[in-house]
Amino acid sequence: MGHGKAAFHSGKSKSPYCPFKKICVFLNGESPEAILADRDYLRNRVDELEFSMDIANWQAVKLQARVKELEDDKSKLEKDLSEALQAPFKKAKKKEAPENPKKRGAPVGHPGWFRAKPEQIDKTVDVYLDACPLCGGENISPCNHTTEHIQEDFENGRLISTCFVHCYYWCCDCKNVVHGWGNNEIPNAFIGPDARAKAAYVRYEAKASYNSTMQILQCLCGLKIVAGSLVGFDHKFAEKATPVYESLKRSLPEFPFIHIDETGWKRDWLWIFTNPYIAFFHIDESRGSKVVIDHLGEYYNGVIISDFWSAYLSLIEAFGKQKCLVHLLRDIRDLFKDESLVTETKTFLTETKDLFKDAIFLHNVHPALSDTEYRSAKKKILKRFRKLRKHSELEHHESDNIRKRLIKFKDELFTFLEHPAIPPTNNAAEQGIRNAVLFRKITFGSMTKRGKRNVSIIMTIIRTAKLRGLNPIKVMMEIMNNNASSTLTERFLHPKMAEAP
Repeated sequence: MGHGKAAFHSGKSKSPYCPFKKICVFLNGESPEAILADRDYLRNRVDELEFSMDIANWQAVKLQARVKELEDDKSKLEKDLSEALQAPFKKAKKKEAPENPKKRGAPVGHPGWFRAKPEQIDKTVDVYLDACPLCGGENISPCNHTTEHIQEDFENGRLISTCFVHCYYWCCDCKNVVHGWGNNEIPNAFIGPDARAKAAYVRYEAKASYNSTMQILQCLCGLKIVAGSLVGFDHKFAEKATPVYESLKRSLPEFPFIHIDETGWKRDWLWIFTNPYIAFFHIDESRGSKVVIDHLGEYYNGVIISDFWSAYLSLIEAFGKQKCLVHLLRDIRDLFKDESLVTETKTFLTETKDLFKDAIFLHNVHPALSDTEYRSAKKKILKRFRKLRKHSELEHHESDNIRKRLIKFKDELFTFLEHPAIPPTNNAAEQGIRNAVLFRKITFGSMTKRGKRNVSIIMTIIRTAKLRGLNPIKVMMEIMNNNASSTLTERFLHPKMAEAP
């Protein structure tokens, strides 16, 4: 910069080195003061921005921590909500027993409670033996020893007290001292079989709680009893009736058709397998196909009548299936309540409803028609059905589901026309399970495994006896008396004998 020295000696410029204080060729014509001012401003601005960035980063870290905390709280709340919604359908977890559990029962020295001995004995029965009850040998000799057993029971509608006097015998064949049991006598029991059977009938058929059953027996029959004894009656009867219950279960695959339905039972499901001869109840934690397979086998050589629940679909193999047409007609009836239906949808639903009503009517008048007339009417029904299945897709989603259902269950909607002995509805199962539903609402069901087993067995015995035209109280009495070879029990186990007068 040679011209710089001249500018320095001239004294005209404030800068001792450069005369161009306003315009500098090396700064693209910018003023040095402006450049320096911009530099100072940018430095200050950078410092401010860096300070702001530091604050923003610190706030971002805090916000990230808060977001994570809120996400954890959200996950916990969603888990708690899911568990709360699923709680009514989950099995209750058993509490772990403490290391030193408290001894059950009354404390030491507490006086025990026993049933009071009847003030009056109405009847005395001497129990003799003709043969040994253990080995069946007739070489027995009486001993000079007897015992008494007092039992209260109903006889001809009146509460009586009976004293059974047991005579002891020595059996020379099996070398044992033996004695027998009287007619309608339950060993070592204070209450007889008639009272127990009527208590079970009041509870499970009249749908009463244990306390209500206790009050009914006391007020109407004069039998004083505690609710805990009624629970014991159920346990004892279920034990005695288990072979009969299992025999009825094994007979299910032998029937030509069976109605099936299920309903909720606490955290389980109550199933019914029924037809005009049997009403078999079973409480299971599953609502799936495995329950049906367990009772009817992997292949059922008959017709299953059910609703459209998925448990009765492809996994269940059977000779035939019939879906309940009442369920389908109810769904169509509910769809007509929607005022937004277009004309095409209404026409399809109306034709579907008329088709199934005509099919049910044809089934009802079948005995009055000749074979030719019946086949011709059935052919027309099936032709109308094929036309409905080919209908184009409907804009209304729920109505289109009806169309899809016709296609999906095309082989399970008119089985009753091919086999007129099959009913077109599942009303038998719904009516059969209704009593159990009312019993559940009144008594709130049962939760223990043994309690659910008792309900299944007792309801099966009572309802099956009524379907077969037998007195359920007498059937229960014979089961409690271990009289499985009696004519009444044989008629109960074999439905063909139940038809006999």
